[in-house]
Amino acid sequence: MKPLKEPIFTVQVIIVPLSTCFLLWLVYWFEIRFGFNLNFLGIYPRTVTGLQGILFGPLVHSSLKHLWSNTLPLFVLLTSLWYFYKSIRWRVLVIGILTTGVLTWLIARPSLHIGASGLVYFLCSFLFFKG
Repeated sequence: MKPLKEPIFTVQVIIVPLSTCFLLWLVYWFEIRFGFNLNFLGIYPRTVTGLQGILFGPLVHSSLKHLWSNTLPLFVLLTSLWYFYKSIRWRVLVIGILTTGVLTWLIARPSLHIGASGLVYFLCSFLFFKG
């Protein structure tokens, strides 16, 4: 039987999660600084315009509390994904964004849905039940 390979720490293990979280904060800063409201980029279920939210909804947050509530777990979970699942990490991330977005679009109540909570829950489920 082959021994399991030990995960190797690379700079990407920190840079990708940090960059992702920085992007969330940059979008929020942009909204506050320039007085924009990007909530329209969220998911509005069962509408054609709501489909854009599948990709853009996770970037938009309603408040600092909401942003912090997504930032810390997202950073920890993305770091774990990047460290332990090198060969499938991008696939898991893309599937997580698309799956949670499509499910929200299909079954959520008729209201705008923003934030990265769906991705956080997906990553948490993947890391707990895959490993």
